[in-house]
Amino acid sequence: MLLKIFANLIVFLSITHTCLAGVLQGKVAIVTGGAQGIGEAIAEKFASEGASVVIADINTNLGEMVAKRISETGRSCIFVQCDVSDENDIKALVEKTNDSFGSPDIIVNNAAIAIYKKMEEFSPLEWDKVINVNLRSIYLLARECIPMMIKRGEGNIISIASVHTRTTSTSNNPYVATKGAISALTRAMALEGAPHNIRVNCISPGAIATPMLLENWGDVDPSAHPLLSRIPLKRFGNPTEIASVALFLASDGASYITGSELLVDGGLSAHFD
Repeated sequence: MLLKIFANLIVFLSITHTCLAGVLQGKVAIVTGGAQGIGEAIAEKFASEGASVVIADINTNLGEMVAKRISETGRSCIFVQCDVSDENDIKALVEKTNDSFGSPDIIVNNAAIAIYKKMEEFSPLEWDKVINVNLRSIYLLARECIPMMIKRGEGNIISIASVHTRTTSTSNNPYVATKGAISALTRAMALEGAPHNIRVNCISPGAIATPMLLENWGDVDPSAHPLLSRIPLKRFGNPTEIASVALFLASDGASYITGSELLVDGGLSAHFD
């Protein structure tokens, strides 16, 4: 009888430990653009689920603050200052990740910028800057990490695209181009990664209340923004709602999902008109 009770206790403790550990326990994740907005929410969510998180961002002050806040909760998180469009910075980021936690299991390509001008008003330097931060960065990070994922026999790459892959607006052309390219690149990378058990997916958020979005709106009160009338759910999204989808894609619960684009836009792109 005592042996049976002891055996049941061991099973109970094992299940409890698994539940407490989190769905990403033992995983190493790099989150680019993790100093604020969607990236910050993803970094916090992944760390809360047991992952060792590396926040990569060009904003040192914000990045260090987020990493410190996560670390103070007892989770594993560091910040690495990184211009994601720079090859040497990406190499240093991956090297620091390896030295601190080991090779990355999960990459979240979230870093992005937007410049609002009409097509003919963009300088070549401005155009290239948006392309390099939003798109070239994905190539640079994948080039460094995919060989390690192939060696390990698994990996997970998640990129943040946009509702602009389906419906768009004016005066944002290079940003729109990069987001459409991310959707296509996701499918191409998924085909190459599948034989090595590397899953590649992207998330296309709609209007999410992030610092970048709110700054671009200027003095317009979000609660009175005209875009609200076009969102069937009648509200803007929260970064944590995108983070929850990213967590799902990073988890074993999405083990049969690759090459997919998940729209998380409150129904915005469902409009015919």
